[in-house]
Amino acid sequence: MIMRWLTCGTGSVHIVGTCPDCYATQGGLLLGTAAAGYAGRVTAKCVDCGKSIDYYVDSAVEKIWKLDPVESKGVKIEH
Repeated sequence: MIMRWLTCGTGSVHIVGTCPDCYATQGGLLLGTAAAGYAGRVTAKCVDCGKSIDYYVDSAVEKIWKLDPVESKGVKIEH
């Protein structure tokens, strides 16, 4: 999957790409927005099926990483 950057004249950047769940059947399009210069988590939502996918973006260098959840367990440690 290829995600694309679109720079908006209002100081925002948009990430756009195909939805892995519905692209073949509905033409799904993922869309997310962040401020120019932002680095952090962005949730892109499919405009066709509504699925959300989280990405880590660094808009200053136009890099995008897909965030995949991992299983975790907590434990309390006494000092």
